[in-house]
Amino acid sequence: MTMTDAPAERLIGPVRTALNHSNASIHDPAQAQRLGFRGSAVGGNLHLDLFAPLLVQTYGREWFERGALSLYFQNIVVSGETVQAVVEPPPAPGAQTRIFARRPDVPDFIVCEGTASLGDHSRSELATRDLRTSDESQLRLLNGVKPGQHLGRAQTTPSGEQQAAAIANGSSNEPMDWYSGPSPWGGPIASVGTTAAMMFRLLVGDGETHHHDRISPHIGDTSGMFGAFQVAYENGPVFVDRPYTVTGEVVGVGQSPKTEYLWWDATTTDEQGKVVVRMRHLLRFLKASSSLYPELQQPS
Repeated sequence: MTMTDAPAERLIGPVRTALNHSNASIHDPAQAQRLGFRGSAVGGNLHLDLFAPLLVQTYGREWFERGALSLYFQNIVVSGETVQAVVEPPPAPGAQTRIFARRPDVPDFIVCEGTASLGDHSRSELATRDLRTSDESQLRLLNGVKPGQHLGRAQTTPSGEQQAAAIANGSSNEPMDWYSGPSPWGGPIASVGTTAAMMFRLLVGDGETHHHDRISPHIGDTSGMFGAFQVAYENGPVFVDRPYTVTGEVVGVGQSPKTEYLWWDATTTDEQGKVVVRMRHLLRFLKASSSLYPELQQPS
């Protein structure tokens, strides 16, 4: 083997502290522990930004224009624990590759894993994953929810001020200069996490009022958690302080021993009607937090 044939090394991001600034649901330490978690859970969306600098290094700035990351979450991180992103070298320039996040103090503790790609996302982690859906009539929280169900339309504007606040308080723990100042496309862009939050807002409104009735009237205040994310740019990037339209559709429903879950897709268009970014998301609802599962209820 010549030196020019030497395989490229994996890219390993800096060690970052995962911080949770919400006190709702599983992010509240007491409620999280009642539901079986080690402590205040950090939302999976807060890990997405870890990968962006490494993916720009791998694919170039084009990653924010037509790249994707596709991640399935394996383990919960508790607020205050450290996380680190790893990107394997693509087998060829621009090809899809494997990515994962881990706890650097416990390297075999995998937070999430999946793929990153550029242009063609048809073989991504979530595009090829068996969604393990089931007959919706067997469900209690998601009874009657079917693939193809429309989840509505929302006008939304990712806030540069809110993104700056998230960077300042550490919940967005991998800032890039492009998020706050000039970028190759002009003004500041939305981070991957901000972009995902913009689309998820279709289901949670302004953060004060939950719109889970858009999914099912049975969910109520059941605690939810994120199970997977795919963010795929088509005509990116997403800019802060610009208006977008988000629509959503159910892809499938299913259950595990502890959760009922919803797979859904979101599509974001700009003011000209052009698709900017798409998301596939897995939203889990914890059975033990719902009065529809009295046999799983824990005493307060």
